[in-house]
Amino acid sequence: MRIQSIANKHPLVLFCLIHLCVWSILPLLRTGVPMDSLEAIWWGKYCLLGTNKHPPISGFPAYGIYLLFFENAKAIYFLSQLCVIIGFVYIYKLAQLLLKDNTKAVLSVMILEGCVFYGYCSPEYNVNVLSLALWPMCAYYFYRALIEDKLIWWVCAAVACGLNILNKYTSGLQLLGCVLLILFTAEGIKCLKSYRAYIGVAIFVAMIIPHIYWLYAHDFMVLEYFSERGGKNIRPDWINHIIYPSKFFASLFFYGLGSVLIFVSVFGKKFEADTVVDNSFNNKFLFWLGVFPIIFIILFGIISGTPIKSMWGYPLLYLLGIVLFMGVKGEIGEKIYVKTQKITYTLMLMMGMAYAASIFLSTSPKYNLNGKNFAIQLTRKWHQRDEKKLQYVLGDVWLSSILTLESPDKPKPVIWGDAHRNPWVSAQKLKQEGGIVFAETRKDYKKYTESYPKATAPKEIKFQFSNILGKTRFKRYYYGFIDGE
Repeated sequence: MRIQSIANKHPLVLFCLIHLCVWSILPLLRTGVPMDSLEAIWWGKYCLLGTNKHPPISGFPAYGIYLLFFENAKAIYFLSQLCVIIGFVYIYKLAQLLLKDNTKAVLSVMILEGCVFYGYCSPEYNVNVLSLALWPMCAYYFYRALIEDKLIWWVCAAVACGLNILNKYTSGLQLLGCVLLILFTAEGIKCLKSYRAYIGVAIFVAMIIPHIYWLYAHDFMVLEYFSERGGKNIRPDWINHIIYPSKFFASLFFYGLGSVLIFVSVFGKKFEADTVVDNSFNNKFLFWLGVFPIIFIILFGIISGTPIKSMWGYPLLYLLGIVLFMGVKGEIGEKIYVKTQKITYTLMLMMGMAYAASIFLSTSPKYNLNGKNFAIQLTRKWHQRDEKKLQYVLGDVWLSSILTLESPDKPKPVIWGDAHRNPWVSAQKLKQEGGIVFAETRKDYKKYTESYPKATAPKEIKFQFSNILGKTRFKRYYYGFIDGE
């Protein structure tokens, strides 16, 4: 009866609790923790103002929850769902303001369960998952600031935008949408006459200046990472200007298809497109903060011809539910309300089963490697050569991250073996103390150790992984040592 009462009076609360339980527990079936999640944890330990890939913010909650759960890296799954639920709360609050209907506001959140980013992909904590909380937060506070022009909302909007930029640089697209909304609407121009907006700008600038200085002090090294991710070795070809943006749009459509199917199956005949494309301020708001970032990325791909990562689309569908329900006129009846919830929970169950199946059927090392045992085994190999504490682990991001967190010696990571691209590492001390090097191939091992003349020849370590069907996979990795001076 109590659960039924919560379902009737607080359906969004029940939905969030079920979502939290399902997507926090299912990943525990994995033996190995995802690479991005491990990396985020040690970013929080070593990266105060910046990392070798992204701004620093995502690491702080990751390292915090790692410590809170007694240095258990699997606690990161719970953090991922906290991010999703925070995003849900802000989407709901924004939907209340835009839709003026609590039932539609609830359903505009619930149908996002059909979006792959909010369910199937969400356990792997990284900057993208954190953006699921920060983008809705920015949109909500910015809307309140524009409509009410109160200092508290401008301060909140500034802090939210600052955190978003300090999480991932591509969030600047949402910030650009905010600026254009101000410049191209009467409501926005009106705010420019108020001192409150400029206080918000000052707070935002103050938040990001330390990171900008850090970038300058470290030769803007993240640009090298973006260059590699952007496919600097891709051969120029006119067809790339079509293929890459088309692939991005197709992936975004696929990832959001579940949400659209939930909506269409119930409200397809009631949807009126004219309501969504009228000239109201709310629709302009949805365009500049929701549709514009998607258009910008696609145009970027068309003009530049460079690869567009599908993960750039992670936070872009946060307003999908609100946009769809903007086209539904009138009140939603009880039967339709309940039907939508049933379809949502059914889809959640199906996605959960698919996720569990992917774990049980996987023979991938990244799903099946026992990180703690691996770290202890390799730390022992180090101590068989050297009585000193293992100070550094170099090379492959995933294996280095495992040892960083799971080795009893807690060594510092030197990703890609380059001290210059790991600012928390002293190159001189690294050469003095030495460390372990990991690589997936001999070629990679040679690349990671080319700056270390005292590196040993690589040794092979072989793993065997089997799934529940008996399918077996063998995986070789290579490791070696850098002797200290």
